[in-house]
Amino acid sequence: MEKMQNEKTLLIIVPESTVMEDSVFFLLVAETGECLASHLCSHAGYAHGDLYSGRPERKKEYAERFGEVEVKFINETDISNDEMLKRNKKWYDENKEEE
Repeated sequence: MEKMQNEKTLLIIVPESTVMEDSVFFLLVAETGECLASHLCSHAGYAHGDLYSGRPERKKEYAERFGEVEVKFINETDISNDEMLKRNKKWYDENKEEE
């Protein structure tokens, strides 16, 4: 699917569980479910910086790959955890042979 001009790629931070401390957080492409990164964070408040904003190399890589991006926690979107899991599983199933 081709993006409209000036449309940002949405990247979503998803926690592994409902526990917001000492949990793994994932950075996923909202549209496809592709997992770009994961990180064990001591608290949810660090997840954005640990996965994206505090990682200049990732910001550069994602900008080159996707253009302008927007990073949100899943609860800041209208995408459910179940829907994101389906997208992630579909992406993995379609791409697992490439690894």
